[in-house]
Amino acid sequence: MDDRTEFNRLYWHSRRGMLEIDVMLMPFTQNHYLSLSENDQEAYRRLLDCEDQDIWEWLRGFKLPDDEDLARIVLQVRQASGDIAVTSQQS
Repeated sequence: MDDRTEFNRLYWHSRRGMLEIDVMLMPFTQNHYLSLSENDQEAYRRLLDCEDQDIWEWLRGFKLPDDEDLARIVLQVRQASGDIAVTSQQS
């Protein structure tokens, strides 16, 4: 599978069918995924394999994943989406 096909598959896998998740994941994939380190790209792909309920709780800041790599990518997605709480925590 070529890189463009793989990216398109990943982009559509980011569409979860839950608007609250979609508005954070799809733009992140489109605008930030390709500039991530290889480790962070892997973490993002693993994030997409998680259950929607978990992803929603993580992206809304109710809790963070126990896995450090997943927690880091969740924070990156939240920052990229303009989540005020994450931005102020990082300042």
